Amino acid sequence: MTDTTIDVSVVPERSGRSGFAGSVNPELYRLLTALNLDREYVRGDGTVLFDSVGRRYLDFAGAYGALPFGHGPTPIWQAINDVRCSGEPIFVQPSVLTAAGELADRLGRIAPEGLTRTTFVNSGTEATEVALKIARAHTGRLGVLTTGNSFHGKTLGALSATGNIKYQSGFGAPVTGFDHIAFGDAEALDAALTAEPDHYAVFLVEPIQGEGGVVCPPDGYLRQVQEICNRHGVLLALDEVQTGLGRTGRMFAAEHEGVIPDILTLAKALGGGIVPVGAVLCRPELVGESFALRHTSTFAGNALAARVGLAVLDELTRDDCAVVTGAAAIGRQLKNDLAGLAEKYPSVVTEVRGLGLLLGIELTADVNFVGRQSLLGSIADQHNLSAVICSYLLNVEGIRVAPTLLGNRVIRIEPPLTVSAAACSRLVAALDRGLGYAAEGDMDGLFGHLLGRPTVATPAALAALRPGRTPDIAVRPGDRRFAFIAHPLDLGFFAAFDPALEVFDNAERQDLLERFAASTSELDPASFVIGSGRVSGFGDSTAHGDLIGLPYTSEQLLRLPTERALRVVGGAVELAISRGATVVGLGGYSSVITGNGLGLGATSRPITTGNTFTAAASLRAVRRVCQERGIDVARARVTILGAGGAIGRTIGKQLAGEVGSIALVGRRGENSVIAPKLWAAAQEMVASAGAGSGDLAVAAAEVDGNLDDLIRSRHIEFFTDPIAAVQDSLIVIAATSAPHALIDPTDLMQGAIVCDVAQPPNIGRDVRGERPDVTVFDGGIVRVPSGSDFSLTYGLAPGLTYACMAETMLIALSGEFALRSIGTTLDGESVERLGALADVHGFTLAEATRWREDAQ
Repeated sequence: MTDTTIDVSVVPERSGRSGFAGSVNPELYRLLTALNLDREYVRGDGTVLFDSVGRRYLDFAGAYGALPFGHGPTPIWQAINDVRCSGEPIFVQPSVLTAAGELADRLGRIAPEGLTRTTFVNSGTEATEVALKIARAHTGRLGVLTTGNSFHGKTLGALSATGNIKYQSGFGAPVTGFDHIAFGDAEALDAALTAEPDHYAVFLVEPIQGEGGVVCPPDGYLRQVQEICNRHGVLLALDEVQTGLGRTGRMFAAEHEGVIPDILTLAKALGGGIVPVGAVLCRPELVGESFALRHTSTFAGNALAARVGLAVLDELTRDDCAVVTGAAAIGRQLKNDLAGLAEKYPSVVTEVRGLGLLLGIELTADVNFVGRQSLLGSIADQHNLSAVICSYLLNVEGIRVAPTLLGNRVIRIEPPLTVSAAACSRLVAALDRGLGYAAEGDMDGLFGHLLGRPTVATPAALAALRPGRTPDIAVRPGDRRFAFIAHPLDLGFFAAFDPALEVFDNAERQDLLERFAASTSELDPASFVIGSGRVSGFGDSTAHGDLIGLPYTSEQLLRLPTERALRVVGGAVELAISRGATVVGLGGYSSVITGNGLGLGATSRPITTGNTFTAAASLRAVRRVCQERGIDVARARVTILGAGGAIGRTIGKQLAGEVGSIALVGRRGENSVIAPKLWAAAQEMVASAGAGSGDLAVAAAEVDGNLDDLIRSRHIEFFTDPIAAVQDSLIVIAATSAPHALIDPTDLMQGAIVCDVAQPPNIGRDVRGERPDVTVFDGGIVRVPSGSDFSLTYGLAPGLTYACMAETMLIALSGEFALRSIGTTLDGESVERLGALADVHGFTLAEATRWREDAQ
């Protein structure tokens, strides 16, 4: 081929990357960067691309079918040079457009019989618009029938014809007159046309749904469609924008079934990979003055585009259509080879389909496909495994592929029609390696390149991780439904979720999490399914729950802008509800960043923070330990870290009548005075002390609840320094939202009892070794009832769960949705009721999580 592009070694400094990232499409740039797909290609030659640093890539994405002869084909450039040398005027509307006439004549001679009228356009989307206008103008009807999962373009009419609400939302589409039926269902077409006679002008359908995931209809479908449309007097329009001009191994996909439509749309390949060209072919009697004299275009049918189109047809028809027949042969072999990979990796590849060189590899959406709890399983459930494989192929193997637009589980294989057998073999070998990593759940193999790690063969030890409890179980009839939103509290928890992450250090885990977060969008929200489980309560009551994950640690969530944070958690709630949850729990910092759920506003199902049962479980644990140690609680000093928060405030109110004094720790208010929220919490605790037997209750009764007097007598104290607050306290309740430890074991008094409700913990985890005299336990941890199957791994031992999740389970089991925890004010009666329900359904305090004073 003639070298018509610049040499990589002399590429000058450019501001193109920053310009694209800042001014063209920063949203797309963010998504591309997250998976290292943000290449700058500076040269193309046939099936090969070169990036800005000189690396070569095989291009099997092929511009979605717009590259029939690859990048920079010499015959197409020659046609362009001929126009320049001849001086032929390019834009001369209105006049006799000679080149357009020649191209129309050539198209009419190779198209299905009778399609001799051509209207030129500039793109496939415009071709759809013209097809609809022709049909409506000819029939006098406005109804348009298309199929679900279809793609016909993104202007308003074409978008209305497109059968995917995800891309229509927010644009006023579909507009009036558009309806959709199932693709491949001829009976559905007959029923729709029978139900509304004389309503529809046209049935618009793709021979193969390209962007829908390379979906092929049943054999004979197009013939049935043609017969049904003819019988009902409805026009048949075939969208061959992607399938036309050799892509399927025939000049037009309609030829495979001998179908002759009334209207046929073309684009993509007609431009030879260099200029945008499109055309709408139809029977001449369909176009009258009402259309022809009112539909015009400044650019359509211009001489340059027409000469390019003629050159494309020359190449396609040369040597008895050798390019097309060659594509058919190579496509058959490639499809067979890909089918072999599907047989080799049945857990990863669910189907290989397509025709000619329009092929699709559908990947699994099974969260269990690795055979154990895994991040890759969650990614697959999210329909994003294809993006992971695409990133691997590009960065490690030097091969460019892409998921289809609407069917994003499917990797499109759509190389130039001139692709070689050797290039196809290289693709198959590369896919073999990538799919092998996926099948083993090998995060290092698939993601190591994003972190600068060398790609190595899957270690044999990794295969041993496959057996074990899978992360998802099926819903059974009679199961009540709940969901719980979770996230890794820190980078160590991230690895606990999936053993395959243990090969990465914390910096690498942080990088991965940030990439996962950056790769989310309105079309692909951040939340994902971790797995599911079942809880067995009293009698025959059972509740099935989904664990919904967020790709953020505690610190990352706290740093999110409020609007984005609410959108992230709100998306997780919507995902949970869409999967059938009747109550949704907010775990970890998903509660904190939403103002204990209030920031999410009204939802179609109840949401709960779990704070009420967390308080209930913590109270029970404190009382139990004090009883075991024979502590006179009525004289004991209690410090509450996070006393202004929902959990700390509630525990303080419930303990106020039992203890000797309370120290409240919170943030400093303005001008160094006590923060209003902390002062209000103290007033509530004093009021709750009532006629209790503890020193605080007695003192409060003597001064008629006067808070100033209780402060002077040190029955109530305020601190902003947690270390100073705990030094003289026998009982410490840690319930802050700080994303790190606040207290060191050496800060605690002799023999202290610490109930650490916070996640991440407020107390350092090295208590056992440094302070054997101190009892520290996780107040927010409980044991699920025996017979339950909820052993998902998120940093806890099997059979244990967080109290906030247990609250969600209890509400689902009991159906008592009024017990949900929202906001900072929790009901004491609900605390007691949830405690009683825990006894009924078999939830118990988790002894195993304690560090005892006699620990060695």
